[in-house]
Amino acid sequence: MEIVTLTRRRWLQSAAILPAALPLRAARKEFWNTKDPAAWTDAEKETVLFQSPWSQPGSVRLAEDKKEPEVGYTRSGRQGVEMPDPRPGTGPMGTPTVPIGEAPPPVPKPEHGPPIEFPVLARWETAQPVRLAGGPEVPELTGLFYVIRLRGLPLMPPKPDSDPAANSNEPLLAAIKAGSFLVRRDRPVLSCAHLFTGSGAAATEVLLFFPRDTNPITVADKLVTLECRFAFYRLSIKFPLKDMLYRGQLAL
Repeated sequence: MEIVTLTRRRWLQSAAILPAALPLRAARKEFWNTKDPAAWTDAEKETVLFQSPWSQPGSVRLAEDKKEPEVGYTRSGRQGVEMPDPRPGTGPMGTPTVPIGEAPPPVPKPEHGPPIEFPVLARWETAQPVRLAGGPEVPELTGLFYVIRLRGLPLMPPKPDSDPAANSNEPLLAAIKAGSFLVRRDRPVLSCAHLFTGSGAAATEVLLFFPRDTNPITVADKLVTLECRFAFYRLSIKFPLKDMLYRGQLAL
């Protein structure tokens, strides 16, 4: 399956799907440890879902080390390190093509400006406070996995007239699954075992499944980092475990 070429403008448009109200400040009080969940207000539920230790913001950015880029998926859907074409109608890497025998075009000047990045929200959907706050349903068998939802990845929303069964993001999703890990210091990493996508308005969201039964996460780990590398991009979000306690127990 051929991956859709994403221009900078279309990337930015897709990033706009992320809710505007990203966490801008920490919760005023850890009410979830002192107040009965049945008495949580709508605003408090929103705090748990979008501004709590279980829901952290981050940014998908170009990987800093470009000498040995991560293997991803090119416009043809094959593994490689080719960047998406920033200018449709031109040759690879945006360089105009010329007939054989003619002089090659001058080397394009590097673009200057702010780096391309996409705001992302990562939320532990299997954490009990998130479930109590009314988080969206997740697939079955979640008792065997930690499930993290990512919102705001540079994926293309489906076209209104497209086949619901077709997914132009499929090659990129495969790269995201292969490049996603939960990392702890001096402990084995947990690799993503499954990846699910939403439908309709949630088609650009993904659920990452990490196994619980092998080397489970404990408070003694102190910090867990979600690392996600695909094509030339990297996402890294840190989760301090001491803040992810619910009623005295680690809630993941």
